[in-house]
Amino acid sequence: MMSGSINANMTNSIPKKIIKIAVACMSSCFFMASCENDVDAVKALGARVGGIDVGKDVAIYVSNDGKLGAKLTAPLMNRYLLDSSKMIEFPQSIHVDFYKDSNQIESQLSAKYAKYKETENIVFLKEDVIIFNTLGDTLWCKEMYWDQNTGKFYTEQDVVVKQHNPLAKIYGKGLEANQNLTDIRIFKPQPNSYAIIQDSSSLNP
Repeated sequence: MMSGSINANMTNSIPKKIIKIAVACMSSCFFMASCENDVDAVKALGARVGGIDVGKDVAIYVSNDGKLGAKLTAPLMNRYLLDSSKMIEFPQSIHVDFYKDSNQIESQLSAKYAKYKETENIVFLKEDVIIFNTLGDTLWCKEMYWDQNTGKFYTEQDVVVKQHNPLAKIYGKGLEANQNLTDIRIFKPQPNSYAIIQDSSSLNP
């Protein structure tokens, strides 16, 4: 039987502050500091084209109560200085590792395009968005938002979710999930979804 939500109650690790962006360029790098989840300043720039700061081979480290919460990498980053929402764009793909602690990755995200609004602390992801955790749960969609304030993903678009326990593949429309995919809610499961639930009688012969 399929239901409108999939839930697993576990504590979610929510990144709180972006603490540094390191950019490997020809001869320079730049750093971003943060204050209450918002990027506060840029010191020394890799390159500037008009009103755009450009960084190549970007690595962004996200802290959670002083511990590494996530690492974001991208081949290209554009920061639009004249945009009122302080937009940062990753036009050539993005990859994020989410950490259970500073040494152990518990989930990963990738997308071909991302756009981050500093004033809202929300990342818009699109084109081949894939999120998976170390348990084998995987989420696919074309468009999704990552709210860093709440540490959650959400979308109103079509999604596909594969779960390991119970073994299931759910097609749906609309979703909300935490960053390690231990708490997933699919708003409108589709009829071609399935779940394989072990017969409890086999556990107690």
